[in-house]
Amino acid sequence: MGNLFLREKERWGLWTVWGILGALLTTYVAMATKAPLFITLSAMTVVVLVSSWMLYSKRYDFLRALKVTAYVLGVAVLPALTLVIIPASKQHRGELLIQSVVFAIVALIGCVICAFIAKRPKQYY
Repeated sequence: MGNLFLREKERWGLWTVWGILGALLTTYVAMATKAPLFITLSAMTVVVLVSSWMLYSKRYDFLRALKVTAYVLGVAVLPALTLVIIPASKQHRGELLIQSVVFAIVALIGCVICAFIAKRPKQYY
């Protein structure tokens, strides 16, 4: 019956390492292109890799997978936000607000989709 009564502890060190790898990739892409689309795609690439690994291990339910993917995405995109997007000039604050809202929506949708992909299949006995 799997781990019906056993609560697994999260390995936050592992998820932080994945987030740092994503942060390195996202920061490199942010410094090279400064395009919000490529920053978003590089951060979501790391989340897709994490969710595919979670699917392979088949030990994660939806909420746990959503929590992990949101954490990895947050850690992966934080340096790019602080180095490239936040120091934008005051003339572009409206555009920055729109891009931030679009990124938040895309990130939420991406994390939900990746959590659906990573959740373990139902077991029939």
